[in-house]
Amino acid sequence: MRDTLRALVAAIAEHDGVQPINESASLGIDGLREADFFFMGRRDDPFGFVICDVRDETLLIGVHPAHRREGFGTELLLQALASYPAYSAWAFGTLPGADELARHVGMEPARLLYRMERALPAVDGTPLVVDGYTVDTFRPEDREQIVGVNGAAFAHHPEQGRLTVEEFDQLASQEWFDPSGLFVARRDGEVAGFHWTKRHGDGLGEVYVIAVGPRHEGRGLGRVLLERGLQWLAEQGDDRVQLYVEGSEERVVRMYRNAGFLTKQVDTSYRTRGV
Repeated sequence: MRDTLRALVAAIAEHDGVQPINESASLGIDGLREADFFFMGRRDDPFGFVICDVRDETLLIGVHPAHRREGFGTELLLQALASYPAYSAWAFGTLPGADELARHVGMEPARLLYRMERALPAVDGTPLVVDGYTVDTFRPEDREQIVGVNGAAFAHHPEQGRLTVEEFDQLASQEWFDPSGLFVARRDGEVAGFHWTKRHGDGLGEVYVIAVGPRHEGRGLGRVLLERGLQWLAEQGDDRVQLYVEGSEERVVRMYRNAGFLTKQVDTSYRTRGV
């Protein structure tokens, strides 16, 4: 069933130019995170799905292009909401029809997520530094401190702030993980911040997670970590880089724009009115 669902996801992404699911839902398909599933069509040949991501409390819906405008998206979403009424629903790329479908089932926009991108020319020169801090790469004994810094930095975030050590280990076991691309800032031997990069292939890198502990904010450490990760991605041969940031985080969005990033995609999260 996993391969069948993966094939449907791939067909939708090829048509729309946008992936209909995110990393957490992908881990749900693989059985690494708790998820529930609703389907339209035969089990061995579905043409529509909803992945109910229990970890993130989100719904991710996809309908094959050949079966759209037939009411299947509405039926799938209503079925999922009947079981998970408090879950939000993601529309990646906010494609035409997303707002209409959401309104039809009584949902409204609740969050915007920006995918930002910039070119990644080779970076020359000495890396930036902050007095009193060192920056090197990941060590296995850093796991607990990295998760702690992540939780403190993203305490307000509905998904990122939930990262556990077990989930960190799951992500670090993925084929794309490279410890030499996870940069860790330290002060007096303790983790103060980190920049976790990700490589997608075809010249695309990602600022996967960048976090600075609250006690270390305001000293330029985020900029140092950002530049160190971008330099590493360029050295690996990537020529462009992307990142995701909450649209409501105006200061952070401004920082990335000042670093040359432009908004390339807007994802919308919908929630049932009054929930």
